[in-house]
Amino acid sequence: MWYVIQVYTGREMEIAQKCRDRIMKEDEDVFVPLAERQTKIRGEWQNIRTKLFPGYVFIETEQIEDFHMRLWQIKAMTKILKTGETMTPLQEEEEAHLRRLGLGGSGHVLEYSEGYLEGDKLVVTSGALEGYEGRIKKILRHKRLVVLEVPLLGRTVEVTLGLGVVEKRGEG
Repeated sequence: MWYVIQVYTGREMEIAQKCRDRIMKEDEDVFVPLAERQTKIRGEWQNIRTKLFPGYVFIETEQIEDFHMRLWQIKAMTKILKTGETMTPLQEEEEAHLRRLGLGGSGHVLEYSEGYLEGDKLVVTSGALEGYEGRIKKILRHKRLVVLEVPLLGRTVEVTLGLGVVEKRGEG
């Protein structure tokens, strides 16, 4: 099951690495979900990776109480998200949804996507967003980004992902 730890924004990678080095057991995983996107650096489009959920680190464990006790060894602000007094994992559907997008892989990175516009309709031809056209709220074509709705901890959150619109076909 996946659980979420809240940390100070900007310290996600450092805390995830400390957990992996010091307290993680063999059947556990600690990761920061990342998303590939493109940005212009000195006039050229370059691939970069950004945090999908800034301020959060994910844990995959079946022993959350045990992990929580070990987490005290990490001297940093870490808070496992709870519902009431209970440490709550992501719902099965939420975890399955994030895995389908590509977060279940070893790198926990959502791939950069490409597609085209057919009139006003977006068609994604490759990458993490393939098949998710209906969940896209906004296309920022010139920045090569889209805003996608993702279920997380009983809410719908918006995340920004990389999508290159290669061409525009037909009249919109």
